[in-house]
Amino acid sequence: MKNLCLLGAVALLSATLNAQLQLFTPEPGEFFTQGVGEYLTIPEDLGTTGQVWDFSGTTTLQSSSASVVSAESTSLGKSFANAEIALEAGTTSTYYSYDGAYQFFGGTENQLIIAYTDAEEYFPLPFNVDDNWEDTFAATFGAAGITFERSGTISANCVSQGSLTLPGGQVLEDAYRISVSEYLMDSTFLGTYEIFTEGDYWFAEDYPLVAFANLTQSTFDTTTGGEPITQESSFSVWMESYTVGIDPVVHAPSWSMMPNPANAQLTIARGNFQVPVHCVVYGLDGREMLRELIHPGIQVSRLDVSQLPEGVYMVQLGESQQAQRLVVQR
Repeated sequence: MKNLCLLGAVALLSATLNAQLQLFTPEPGEFFTQGVGEYLTIPEDLGTTGQVWDFSGTTTLQSSSASVVSAESTSLGKSFANAEIALEAGTTSTYYSYDGAYQFFGGTENQLIIAYTDAEEYFPLPFNVDDNWEDTFAATFGAAGITFERSGTISANCVSQGSLTLPGGQVLEDAYRISVSEYLMDSTFLGTYEIFTEGDYWFAEDYPLVAFANLTQSTFDTTTGGEPITQESSFSVWMESYTVGIDPVVHAPSWSMMPNPANAQLTIARGNFQVPVHCVVYGLDGREMLRELIHPGIQVSRLDVSQLPEGVYMVQLGESQQAQRLVVQR
């Protein structure tokens, strides 16, 4: 009986030691789609391991897509020297690293650069159940001739581990619930803009990014000497699809398209060729969104993309040509 108790204690200790979250670094060429839905009322967990979270009944209200590229390959990547990868969605890029911690280095939108002088660390890796983490972050950036000073804090607590079922039915057997509280303030001589975010994030080793999150966000926009304008939003967000193993384009393609980003019409340019080819537009989830046959001898063809929702797509011209990334923006 004593030996059985000892074996049970060893097994319990082993399970406790293995209850830790580790994330892999995304590879350039991968891409993903996230769904957004209504905020959920989630009961408190009854323990630290063996929990069951089932969000399969959550309805998608909207989706967004992004692709992974190496940070140094982006046009403004030199401003984020310590970042490993960038997530690109339209004209917006955000920069991350997974080296010893899940770190955020800022981002760009068009030509606006917000590069953190003190990176935001969400939590160290690996992150164990019952671990707590606090970090501060800061940035200085300019927009419209005004200098912004950003400061903030984040605290994270790895609450529990268990099985997570995502909307759509995918089951992640080894997921971790992390309670997060984040405060961010941008200040100028004109006033301050504050964001408070409270919620739960679920991570799993299947994905390098958030598998599911349930968040409440409050903003306070206060001009100097004025009263704050307050807004609050609550929502859930989750991983709808994640595609791995796509090699990044390294050679110059033998065809081109413009403009990119496109609004309503896309021009495909290619040298004279002897066989018909299909020009196919795919969503980042792999679905075929648009197809048009280009006949032999045609060097320039125009594609109507006005019916495509805003987002990121992949365009394939024939079977032997390299696919290219297209942004539809209005």
